[in-house]
Amino acid sequence: LVLSVIAIIIVVFALVNLSFVRPVIAAGLAALFCAPAFAQNNINLERLNIAGPGDSSTLSIEKVEVVNTNLSADEVRHLFSGRAKPEEALAATARMTAERLTIRGAVLAGDDGKISFGTFTATAIDKGRFKKAGLDKIEANIKSGGKSGEARVVSRPIEMENGDIGTLIAAAQKGDLESAVVLMGRFDWRGFEASMVDPDVPANAPGGNVARVSLASLTGVTEYSGTGPLRMSGEARGILIELPPASSAGQQLKAFGYDRIELGFAAQATYDPGRRVLNLQEYSFSGVQAGKLSMGGVFTGIAPELLAGGDSAARERAGASAGIAELDLRFVDAGLANRAFAFAAASQGKAPAALQAETAAMAGQLLPLLLGGDPSALALAQSLQTFLRDPRSFTLKLKARGAPVPVARLSSIADPASFLALVEVTLLANQ
Repeated sequence: LVLSVIAIIIVVFALVNLSFVRPVIAAGLAALFCAPAFAQNNINLERLNIAGPGDSSTLSIEKVEVVNTNLSADEVRHLFSGRAKPEEALAATARMTAERLTIRGAVLAGDDGKISFGTFTATAIDKGRFKKAGLDKIEANIKSGGKSGEARVVSRPIEMENGDIGTLIAAAQKGDLESAVVLMGRFDWRGFEASMVDPDVPANAPGGNVARVSLASLTGVTEYSGTGPLRMSGEARGILIELPPASSAGQQLKAFGYDRIELGFAAQATYDPGRRVLNLQEYSFSGVQAGKLSMGGVFTGIAPELLAGGDSAARERAGASAGIAELDLRFVDAGLANRAFAFAAASQGKAPAALQAETAAMAGQLLPLLLGGDPSALALAQSLQTFLRDPRSFTLKLKARGAPVPVARLSSIADPASFLALVEVTLLANQ
């Protein structure tokens, strides 16, 4: 989940296209989480200005306050000078301790736009770990093609608790980010709003030429044993995508029967390290006037290394023992199926009801043939036909016949008969 925050910040930086972003991020991350462990110092820096190459861009910071840190004032100044090398920043980050770090009034500005950061605070920092951290806002105004106000991003507060980026720091020092893992006990992002002008749509087009994307909230809670997760849950609410009606994508969306896209996401899982079993209770996507698609399952032979990070080669070896005992896929329709039939029928010059009946009949004929005459084929075909004729819901259940099916074996299954010999398949329609 924390990677979602990193991703949105990286996207904004990429849009602004400021050439000094990477060294600034390296220095900034080091300053956020770096303080040695002997003498305790209270350090205050004010009105900092870090110039980018060619002085075309600048990071200005109103105030930095570090309480009870083991970094000296000179070390902190160096980290915020823009001259700290990546290896210096990482080394400082790896040994940092501090009671509290506060950064106020950071503004990244250049010819392509400006990003303003609200107050960042982190507490109980200890060599990559922290008790709480939060950023109260991010506002970005980005120019494009020499026009001001082409894009705008406003991020609301982000709060994190019981975090640990120690393995991420160590992985970066070794140049092996594949082995990195970020631990986060609680994550709460109160969403963002973004808007961007579509340059291919005139400003006076019906409905305008601005695309909008927003997120109401993103939350996650994880309970760990060491670096391995035991219980995990996450939820994204209010994902909203609005496209200019006159744009080609907006017209396609309208042809499919939607004015905008409204989505949600939820996930919940538990892990038993003793039995090496991962129980996925929910992994679902939902859409307004579309429906909900959810997946659940029981996965065996899941070694702790697969979930806890670490050496990438060790994770690959651990993955060889993974197996699938059960897998469920459920869809509850709320308008998507009928819209899909209407869209497909229009492209073929047919009536939706006629295409629906034709598709159901074809499924009843082809599915038994594809399954090679398996005894379960007729029941599966009948359930599929029931859903296609009246698409309300379906539940597809896959259960291993005996021992869990090794994941490594799936790629070698060459035909339906081989698959059905390993897996019992059940399809329930409109139940």
